[in-house]
Amino acid sequence: MADLKISELAALAGNNLATADLVAVVDSSASETKKLTVGDLVANGVTLISDATIPGAKILFADGGIATAKVADAAITTAKVADDGITAAKLANESTVDLVTTLPSSGAFTGQLALDTDDNNLYCWDGSAWQSLKAAGSINGVTGSTVGLVNILVSTSGSSVQISATQDDTDAANKFLAGPTGAGGAVAYRVIDGSDIPVATTSAKGGVVVNGEGLRMDANTIEVDNDVTASATHHVVTYSAKGLITGGRVLTGSDLPAATSSAKGAVIPGTGLAVDGSGNLNHSNTTSAGTFTKVTVDGQGHVSSGATLAATDIPDLAASKITSGTIPSDRIASDAITGEKLADSSITKFGGASATNNVVTFPAADFKGQFFFDELNENLYVFTGSSYLPITVISGNLVLAGTYDASTNLLDSVTSEGSAAGFTSGQALPAPASTNQNYYVVVSASGTGSGAAPGVSLAPPDMLLSTGAGADFILIDVSNAIAGQTASNISFTASGNISATDVQAAIQELDTEKIGAAGPTFTGTVLLGQNAVLAFEGSADDGSELTITCANPTADRTITFPDITGTVITTGDTGTVTSTMILDGTIVNADVSATAEIAVSKLANGSARQLLQTASNGTDVEFTSNVDVPGTLDVTGVATFDSTSLFVGNATFNGSLIFEGATPDAHELTLSVADPSADVTVTIPASTTTLAGLAVTQSFTKAQRGTPVALTDGATIAVDMSLGNNFSVTLAGNRTLGDPTNVTAGQSGVIVITQDGTGSRTLAYAGTKYKFAGGTAPTLTAGAAAAVDVLAYYCESATRITVTSLLNVS
Repeated sequence: MADLKISELAALAGNNLATADLVAVVDSSASETKKLTVGDLVANGVTLISDATIPGAKILFADGGIATAKVADAAITTAKVADDGITAAKLANESTVDLVTTLPSSGAFTGQLALDTDDNNLYCWDGSAWQSLKAAGSINGVTGSTVGLVNILVSTSGSSVQISATQDDTDAANKFLAGPTGAGGAVAYRVIDGSDIPVATTSAKGGVVVNGEGLRMDANTIEVDNDVTASATHHVVTYSAKGLITGGRVLTGSDLPAATSSAKGAVIPGTGLAVDGSGNLNHSNTTSAGTFTKVTVDGQGHVSSGATLAATDIPDLAASKITSGTIPSDRIASDAITGEKLADSSITKFGGASATNNVVTFPAADFKGQFFFDELNENLYVFTGSSYLPITVISGNLVLAGTYDASTNLLDSVTSEGSAAGFTSGQALPAPASTNQNYYVVVSASGTGSGAAPGVSLAPPDMLLSTGAGADFILIDVSNAIAGQTASNISFTASGNISATDVQAAIQELDTEKIGAAGPTFTGTVLLGQNAVLAFEGSADDGSELTITCANPTADRTITFPDITGTVITTGDTGTVTSTMILDGTIVNADVSATAEIAVSKLANGSARQLLQTASNGTDVEFTSNVDVPGTLDVTGVATFDSTSLFVGNATFNGSLIFEGATPDAHELTLSVADPSADVTVTIPASTTTLAGLAVTQSFTKAQRGTPVALTDGATIAVDMSLGNNFSVTLAGNRTLGDPTNVTAGQSGVIVITQDGTGSRTLAYAGTKYKFAGGTAPTLTAGAAAAVDVLAYYCESATRITVTSLLNVS
């Protein structure tokens, strides 16, 4: 087709756009227009979008679309976590109590608990040290004593206490600790006396005399009076009448009786038993050791294998076997409790008024949500957890339509339901109809009914009910039922200083002790309790009151009102204090705030546009048209100069400079600066000129140039793009051009590379930003010393730099 302007091309609907569709793109590096598929444009164009430029409102995340790994560490603050939002399941193991065998050097947070599982001691981190926690009533200290012959020694290791006892050494051999021999007395060390040892009897131990009968004394040693040949072998022995062995022989099997079911004796191992070479009797079966909930037993009662109980191993348990405890609700399956399982009155309790006075006695509820049906009045209530409330009437039952003023026979309020049924506030009752059947109004003021209301005496809180037919609403006489009650029949629970037990007596008791509402007189001190206030309604009975209270006193305070008629002044008052209330000469310089603003009208008159300044004598003030500021003039607000202003020296502005221009209108030129992070000096050229702006099209009438930046030669040559546009370097060896920093899209320039006196130096390129034609980096001029090669570059983005080369420039 013929060449067309872009504006003349047919439009392509958005839903018809395909990946392979072509768009025209200007390749600024080659200064020509090229084609590009929509798919490549979208896929590669995303990488060219500057960081932090897409508004958050343009990104739509699906529910659950943000991966946990994309949330920065510590990004969720305490305020972002809902109260009661962290359940037990969210707490990691040992997040509240750290189980350790050795206390760590510090706690993760103040108040953390640590349990030493080696000695079961509990510690708490107080922010600087671990504090051992001690149980109430525990023993926290033991004291020893070395007074007397017995010494009590105490040593402490951690929370363990070791108590040991020692005795003082004797002053000679063969002494023991005992009392006197002849009578009671103090314990001391002494030699054992024969009288210390009681005489032995057939039933009690004691001292004996060796005098034969199979025993003899050998010096100071008692021994058996019998000598035979020693033997280490078990024997059948012969012995004398005194029990002394006189001979023996080797034991044989025939010497042992065979064991029976009723007598002990020798046995031979049978099935399941074995005897080893040392004569040890053991079970002959083997199995793997362990703890098992299910075992297999052989014919001899040996466990031959073990396993874990499966659900099929557990027999069904009859309900009659469950005799104690309760079944939690999560053990009961949903829809498991059918109607026949519910006991009578389990969901709804029944009762009613016990007499014609219609006073309902409510039963104690078993749970929140339980119903109660008043069988006498046929009303239904639900238990809220603290009291019974009537069920809100809905379609088919009684519906409140509003209130009725019997003194005017007009409706004085209407509910939204009543309005929908044709009731109108300020109007008479509508005639009974099917559209208002079962709708009722409550009498709010006494009178005699008329119109659709029954023509009888009405009083609050009587109700008028539409049956949907007839000429009149029917009367539900509630006022007489209530009027039939007397206060003396209504019980009252005595409380505080009131001892009455019925309402009538309580009212009478209060009446005798009350303070009159109109002009009460107080004698003595009136003490208002903690947090009590005085509240005044004022002249209008509305929702606004004046309350007098006080800050919490730290000592007895007295506020005295002056003996004069007047208005009390508060710190929040304005415009009440008059000059006649201030004694002349009372206000001194110290009473005037340093930030007080004194109106010009309070000053003596001067000439137009003059300033008030300190006079030359340093004490008086004067008006002047010429202000000489010897120090620093600090203007904190907006300063406007209507004519030429001359600044000799430095002028410091904390805000912007605003120029009105030749026309005083709503348009100004504002000169502002970015907040400097260090001292910065901007020098304006000393010539008449026009300053250039970044976002303004420029037409330069003079040459613009930048000083080439000399790069530092090295194994890797660092390139900082923020230092300039044009760079140069002389290679003294084979080098690598470093991955450039501070790259900004749109920057362009050249890098001039000169060989040293040796020449043939090579240059590699670090990183992935450098892009060359055909993807191949140029080869520098070889051989010639001082050869010059030029790399021309253009920064497409912060990550892509297009480079072309001019080699062997001479």
